[in-house]
Amino acid sequence: MQYDYIIIGAGMGGLSAANFLAKYNKKVLVLEKHNIPGGLVTSFPRKGVHFDLGIHGLYELKEGQAIPQFMEFWKAPQVETVALKGDLKCFIDGKEYDFEHGKLRESFLKQFPENKDEVNHIFDVMETINTEMFSGTEAPEPPYDMNLFQLIKFGMNSKKRMPAFMKYGNKDVSKMLDSFTAGEELKTAIYSKAPYPMVFMAFAYQWGVYGKNYYPINGMQAIPDAAVKGLHGLGGELKLNAEVTEILVKDNRAYGVKTKDGTEYHGQVISNASPHFTYEWISDEAAAKGKMKKAISKRKIFEPIAALFMSLDENKYNLGNLEGISILSKKDYKMKTSDYIPETAPIVINIYPSRPGDEFRALVASVPISYEYNNNWETEAGGSRGEKYKKLKKEIEEVLLNRIEEQMGREFIDAISYHELSTPLTYERYTYSKNGSFMGWSIEQSEYGKYMKQRTDIKNLYLVGQWVFPGFGVAGVMASGYYLSKEILKSEGIDLKKDFTEYFASDRL
Repeated sequence: MQYDYIIIGAGMGGLSAANFLAKYNKKVLVLEKHNIPGGLVTSFPRKGVHFDLGIHGLYELKEGQAIPQFMEFWKAPQVETVALKGDLKCFIDGKEYDFEHGKLRESFLKQFPENKDEVNHIFDVMETINTEMFSGTEAPEPPYDMNLFQLIKFGMNSKKRMPAFMKYGNKDVSKMLDSFTAGEELKTAIYSKAPYPMVFMAFAYQWGVYGKNYYPINGMQAIPDAAVKGLHGLGGELKLNAEVTEILVKDNRAYGVKTKDGTEYHGQVISNASPHFTYEWISDEAAAKGKMKKAISKRKIFEPIAALFMSLDENKYNLGNLEGISILSKKDYKMKTSDYIPETAPIVINIYPSRPGDEFRALVASVPISYEYNNNWETEAGGSRGEKYKKLKKEIEEVLLNRIEEQMGREFIDAISYHELSTPLTYERYTYSKNGSFMGWSIEQSEYGKYMKQRTDIKNLYLVGQWVFPGFGVAGVMASGYYLSKEILKSEGIDLKKDFTEYFASDRL
């Protein structure tokens, strides 16, 4: 079967590239190994409640932001949303701190009166970084497409246009927090929003959009479902339960894929899977394979998570206006995921809006525990998951529930009607994201900004998604589909950037 482009994986990067290419009359096929599209942006039902994989809310669902604009350009249905306006509760070494949406700075000042000047300085810096990031200036071209002069000019312009970002935002969070204050509890409270080793910009963004995020009324699954409707409207195809097992290469040129059932589909290939899996689907006879694997072998992957999915009976426990609960220790902001065990890892519980038709409330606790923990979670030869794996999961569930009970009380635990733990191996198995990473490559200071090219060393084989420019986040992943399509279409004289810009300029008239 012949297509112009075959896309491996119906994650949001793959669906984005598929829609942009199909809009310009390319014959596009998306192959997805599972029975639903979306990758990390999916929802699933369990015993009276729908769960999302861990993404809680998105600022970029706001009108005029990237996701609605992409949907409109594809003629896909818009995603109905509800604003997230809940409060946060944070336990630091057992002491409770409360933060109110819409009054964030005031809440921090109330909770940390002895650190008044430091609180104001931290929030001034974060607000300035966010102002610089959301300044309305045009997104840059991928840095690997810039020549030396353009790179120098970009760097100079960034220092001039984004001084706070350059001074604070692209530095490791632990360094910045230590420079801002000696208050251990204050540093930990700032870190609690997303307790993973990242540059400070990520925390400025997380706190900056808190209280301004949106959630799809029908769950995160509504986003890929809308993209699929757009794709079908543009003439593109999606095949579910179609697992790719080989990328077909001849004379260093990709010409199609083979699926698990032996079917071959021919065309240029775009992979939404991590490069680690993508390259393994290429025969060892391909001359470029070794070079491509070596190029990523020493790159650091973003830390994974384990996720404890819980459904809560609100007739037994009143959550009030809570949107999130975090449980941390004062030293966590200096730690790495590899340092944690279930008894010590931070716990961040996202409380999701009530879904129409659901009997219970969905809660998802994200816990940074490494992929390698306890012999790769007691997996057996070849990564198979046996009784030891299941037993370890149950043990960790109990540890986490006990830790949550210590802070929230027995009444809270008694209201949980169902719970189930997903490990980093679960995320890897379902998304083909290496080690279960949900952010692609590490975004610590030493790694931040080192983007992979979307073109590989094999002709007609491309990468899309969180592992390439512009990187992590749903909007960023969807933007990777835009950037790749723009580059592909350019060779045919099609200016996607011009068309996209003019479309929304005329739309505002």
